Formats: sequence, C-alpha cells, structure tokens
Amino acid sequence: MIDIDLTDIAHGGACVGRAPDGRVVFARFGLPGERVRVEVTGERSSLVRGDVVEVLSGPSEHRVQTAWPEAGPLGVGGAELGHVAFDFQARWKTHVLRATLARVGGAGLAAHLADRGVDCRVRPMDGDARTGGWATRTRVEFVVGEDGTPSMHREGTHDLLPVSGFPLAVADVGDLDLFGAWRRAWRPGQRVRAVAPSGSDPVIAVGQTCWWAPGFRADRYVREDVVVDGRLYPYRVRASGFWQVHRDGAAQLIRTVLRAARVEPGDGVVELYAGEGLLTQPLALAVGDSGGVWAFEGMREATDDARANLRDLPWARVQTASITARFARDLGGRILVADPPRSGLGRDLASTLAAGPARRIVLVSCDPAAMARDVAAMHEAGRVVTGFDAVDLFPNTHHFECVTVLERPAS
Repeated sequence: MIDIDLTDIAHGGACVGRAPDGRVVFARFGLPGERVRVEVTGERSSLVRGDVVEVLSGPSEHRVQTAWPEAGPLGVGGAELGHVAFDFQARWKTHVLRATLARVGGAGLAAHLADRGVDCRVRPMDGDARTGGWATRTRVEFVVGEDGTPSMHREGTHDLLPVSGFPLAVADVGDLDLFGAWRRAWRPGQRVRAVAPSGSDPVIAVGQTCWWAPGFRADRYVREDVVVDGRLYPYRVRASGFWQVHRDGAAQLIRTVLRAARVEPGDGVVELYAGEGLLTQPLALAVGDSGGVWAFEGMREATDDARANLRDLPWARVQTASITARFARDLGGRILVADPPRSGLGRDLASTLAAGPARRIVLVSCDPAAMARDVAAMHEAGRVVTGFDAVDLFPNTHHFECVTVLERPAS
C-alpha cells in the first residue's frame, strides 16, 4: 500500500500521483485533489499501477457510489469511471482528449486546431443522464465459472471473478435470465455473449451457436433496426460479430458521419474498414444510384454480412482486402470514410490517404492517442481539420468516439 496525492487525469481511466520514492503512480478509482491509499497491482522501475482502496482526505465533489461494486477497486474490468459523477465524466474525457492531442499530436497540430477554432470536447449521449450512463449496452460478454456462474477477469489479470449482474446492460439482457437456468446449460470456461438487438429477440451466443433459451437454438443472425432522423436502416448481423454496444451508438455514428461527409447525389465514396456495412448503407443511399460506394473490410465474415446489408443497393460494392499504405495508393473517390480498429490507421496509411485524391476525409477513431497520431500525420501531409466531434458512446468507462474531418486547404 502507498499513500499519495492525486494531481491529474491520465489516458486509460486512471489518475496520476507520485509515490514516496518519486515514481509516477497511475491509480484507478481516484479523482484529482484526493489523498488516497492505493493497493499496488503492478510496478516497474519508473512507475506504479494500482487501485484506490481508501480516500484519506479531500474526497472529490464528483465522487459517487458506483452502481457496479464488482467492477470497482481490485474487481473486474469494465466500469473504471463508475465512481465518477455522470456530468463530470464528459469533463474528464475532454481533459484526456485535449492532453492527448497536445502530447501525441504535437505542438503543430495543437496550434492548427487552435487557429481553426476546433472545439475539442467530449459530449455525452442524449438521454444517458437519466440513468447515469448505466443500462446502455446491448451486448455483454463473460466467461462461465466453475459453478456455471457468469464471471469476468479481474482487471489486468487472468483471474476469474463471479459477478451477480451487469448494470451497464439494457433491461432486455436481464430478460435472458443469465443467472438462472442457464447455469446448468453452460460448461465452465465457455465464452458467452448476451445480445439484445433492436430488431429481433435477445439471444445468447456461444461461439457461432445461438440460443433463445436453454435447449432452444436460435439463428446466428440478429436484426438491428437503426432509425436516424426518421429514416430506417435495417441490418442483418451475426450475434457473435462486431456492433456498436451502446443502444443508440449506431444511430449516433450514422448521423455524425453523414453530417461530416456531406455527400451529395452522384458522389463517389471510398470506405475503409466497412465492417458489416453500418456506414456503407447510409452512404450508398445518400449518393444514390448516380453515385457509388466502394467499401473495403479486412474480415471476410464481416464482408459477407455487409454484402447482405447492401443487396438492394447495387451501386455499393464491398470486398475483403488487407488495408495497407500500398493498397491505399490506388484508391480514388471524392470522399473517403475510414473507421479503423482501436489501433487506428498508423502514420504510413494516414499519410498515404492524406496525399490521395479525396477532397474530404472522415476519420472515425475510438482511441484518442491513435486519433491524435493519425490526424497529425494527415496535417503534416497537407490536410486541414475542418470539423471535429467527440461523443461518449461508452459511459462509465474511459473510452469515447471521435470523428475528424480533414480537407485540402482552400486555394
């Protein structure tokens, strides 16, 4: 145990202080200004990691009782900001966003954003304040414990801890009765996903096999009905595949990307990391049959799902491809949309895309450090930032989503 004063917020859901020996301490479950007792969970020669197990003095006005104590100090991962008042979480994440842009993006990008008047702040999702950000997720994953109990890993370890509920999940996940009859149907060690889609009944997915209830098999595909500004976008997706976990996350991303891309009928759009076609479908409908969308995705199963979701839009084409800087050199399109995984584009690919023919690039990022690196690379390659939005699709965690628009400078 060590006692420290917390002075700042760090990327990754921790606060920062100094150990008595001078090492930097990254402590989860603290708030700036508090003096706390930290149980050490890992250390190196220059830094210490741990969890706050006691507030010794100066408890923050932004501290609240978490709705999920099992995901608190020394517990399972998944709610590292559960102790932070909901209205302060956006300020916490805004601080992280701005600090990361300065640290990773560098002075040049920071000055450019300031000159452009870009407002780099994270905003909460509409409606999340009612529940404090809890009960928003349509998907939860866990491992079956030795006695059949849903369990999760202790943060940063392989140790399994039983849980008694999933406060982050929407009510429909609870309707699956995960802590009842299912305990006799699962085998210890199985990885399970509970899915509550918007357009079909909740299911349990164990690998590629799905169930309505113990002993009752279900189709491995679920339906997601996404409504944006009165328009319905229907999707068929694998229960085991990727989908935005926030109940309104898919609609929010569609709305934000369409506004950012500003596509018009007849436009040509290139999309990278298309997934199951979440953005491909609305982009295709926006350009119409006088335009075209060329979408690329690295996972064959996701490509198959995207094709099914685009079956009535023949001017939208999707194919499996390894998305690299070399591949990107041959891409055309007036508008480019990229939604890469958490690791981002990488400097080489970002620079190549910035040097390409697209008049407008829309970059979707789910990690601020990767976003800052990629946007800095594009700015160094001659692009200017003309739009930015950051939204908290992952309340009570440290994650959030960013959408950046980059264009060629006006001549």
